Amino acid sequence: AVSLMRLLVFAFQQQQRRGVHALVSSLVTSESLINRYVYHPNRPHHRQHLTTKSATTRSTCTRCFSVVPAAASATASESSSSKIRSAPQQEVVLVRRNRQSMAFRNGSPLVFSGAIESTYTVGSSDEALPPQMGSLVLVSVSPKNNGGGNDRNDRKRGGGRGSKRKVNEGGSNKKSIPHQAINVNNDDKVHEAQVVKNSQDIGYGVYNPESMYRVRILCHSSSHNAVFREVKQILKEKGSSGEGEALGLIVRSKLRDAVKSRLFLNLPSESTDSYRLVNGEGDGLSGLAVDVLGGKVAVVMSSAAWVELHKDLIIECLSDILKHDHPSYESNGGLEIIWRNTPSRLKMDGYLKADDDDGDTESNECVIAKESNVLYQTFPFSSGQKTGFYCDQRDNRLEVANLCNGKRVLDLCCYNGGFALNAILHGGATSCIGVDSSQDAIDAAISNAELNGEDTEYDVIVLDPPKLAPSTSGLDRASRKYFALNRDAMKLINKEAGGLLLTCTCSGAMTQKEGGNFFLQTIKSAALAAGRQVTMLKKSGAAPCHTQCPASYPAGAYLTAAL
Repeated sequence: AVSLMRLLVFAFQQQQRRGVHALVSSLVTSESLINRYVYHPNRPHHRQHLTTKSATTRSTCTRCFSVVPAAASATASESSSSKIRSAPQQEVVLVRRNRQSMAFRNGSPLVFSGAIESTYTVGSSDEALPPQMGSLVLVSVSPKNNGGGNDRNDRKRGGGRGSKRKVNEGGSNKKSIPHQAINVNNDDKVHEAQVVKNSQDIGYGVYNPESMYRVRILCHSSSHNAVFREVKQILKEKGSSGEGEALGLIVRSKLRDAVKSRLFLNLPSESTDSYRLVNGEGDGLSGLAVDVLGGKVAVVMSSAAWVELHKDLIIECLSDILKHDHPSYESNGGLEIIWRNTPSRLKMDGYLKADDDDGDTESNECVIAKESNVLYQTFPFSSGQKTGFYCDQRDNRLEVANLCNGKRVLDLCCYNGGFALNAILHGGATSCIGVDSSQDAIDAAISNAELNGEDTEYDVIVLDPPKLAPSTSGLDRASRKYFALNRDAMKLINKEAGGLLLTCTCSGAMTQKEGGNFFLQTIKSAALAAGRQVTMLKKSGAAPCHTQCPASYPAGAYLTAAL
C-alpha cells in the first residue's frame, strides 16, 4: 500500500511537470504494477496476498486516474460544452412577500416597481442583462424569511403601501431594481438559485423597466393553471427563444375567453352589432382594448408598450380567433382589423415611437354601427376619438330614454348624439338639443339624426363631458370644471315641474376617490350653487361588455353615471 501511494504521488508530479502525456504514461506504469503486486485474475497464487486494504487502494486508484482515450475525451468535452451553451434562459421577477404581493397572488394584474425585490436571469451564463421591455417573465413571491415578510421593513425600503401611493401619483418610477444572473452549470450562486427555486409562482407577465407598472401579469397560475403549466413547459424547453410561442398561447387563450363572455351577454345581436370585445385588465390583457363596429371591423386600441412591441403577434392571434373561433364571424372570414394607439398613455409607459405612422392608411370610409337599433356613422379608418365609437354608455342611453317620454332633452357634450337619439327613438321625447365643443361631433350628430329619420331641434339633460381628470394630480382642477358644468346644467332644468339630469364622469380619478362619493359631493355642491334640490335615483357604470378584474377593482372602474 505504501508503494502504491508513492507511485500515485510520482504520477501526480509527472502530470505537473510533463503534462498529460506524462500522466498517461505514469498511469500505465502504475496499472501494470498494481496488476503485478496486488492482484491478477490469471495468477491464482497472488490472490492470497490481496487484503482488504489493498483492494480499497486499488479502487481509489481506479476512481482517481481512470484513463479515457483522447478521441472519446474530446467528444465528451464537446458534448458537455454544447449542453451548456444550449441551456434555456428564463427571466424571473421576485416580489416581496407582504400584503402588497398578496394582491398579485389573488389575481391583481399590475405589479408596481416598489413591490419587486429582485430580478434574475436563470440560464447558462454568468452575465446577463436585466429583462428588457416587452419580455415575458415569471413573477414569483420571495420565500419566507428572505427579507420580504416584514411589512414595516418593506415600507422603509419603499415597497409598502406608502410607496405604491407615491408611484400612482408621480407617474413613471425609475427606481433601480437589483438583477442577478444564475448559471445553472456551476455552484457560484447556490443561495440565489435556492431562493428562486423555493419561491411561489404567481404567473407570467410582460416586463417594462420604464413604466410604473413594472410587470403586467397576463397569466395567473391560480386562475389559468392549465395555460400556466403549458407556458412553463415551453419556456423550460426553449427558454427565451420560445417567448413568442408562449405569449401567443396566452393571448389566444384570453381572446377566446373574451369571446365567450360576450356571447353570454348576447353580443353581437340583431339589435346591436357594435360592442367592446376586449377590455384590458378586465379580460386579462392589460393595455389592450378591442371594439367591434358594425360587425365589419375590429378596432384595436393600444395603450401599453408590450402591445406595441408584439403588434404582429396580437394581430395574428386576433385574426385567427375571429376567423375560426367566433360563430358570428366565421362565415365572413373574420373581421378587418384596424390598429390604433394612445400616444399619451404609451409615453407614460416609456414607449416612444420613431414616428406617428402605425402602418394603417387613413380614409373617410364610413362604417354603419348599430346599437339598440339606433344607427351611427363611424369612421374607424380615420384619426378620431379612440376607437371611433363609445360603447360603454349603451345601457345608460337606454335607461334614460325610457324616462324621456313627452319631455324636452338637452344632450351636453353629445359627441355623436347617442343620448339624444335614444331619447327620441326609444323614449318618445318631444325635442332634443345636442351641444358639443367640436364641430365635427355636431356634424356627426346631425348626420346620425338624419340617418335615423329624425331632425335635431328641457325636461331631461344629459351631461357627459370628456375625461377632465387624466390623473389624480389634475383632480382639483377637474372637480371645479365638473362643479361649473353641473351647476349650469341644473339651471336649465324645468323650474316648475323639475326634470332629470344624467351627469357622468369618465375620469377614473374622480370615480375612485373616496369610493365614488367625491363625484357625488361635487354634484351636491353644484345643486346648492344653482339653488336646486336634487335626489339621486340611480348610479351606474360602464356597460357589462367593459369587463373588470375583480382582484384589482375598483382600479378598473372609470365611468360613473348618476341620474
